[in-house]
Amino acid sequence: MGSVAQVPIRVADLQDPSGAYPEITAITETADRLYVQSLHAHGLGWMPEP
Repeated sequence: MGSVAQVPIRVADLQDPSGAYPEITAITETADRLYVQSLHAHGLGWMPEP
């Protein structure tokens, strides 16, 4: 039988409460930043890694 890798999962609500960056649909994580994608924003957002 094969083995199953256990990957730590973090869950957080990253929606912008002000609505300035609407409807976050995806996050791409790097060592120092989170790149934020949205269906309706007019650009790519980013924030420091929490």
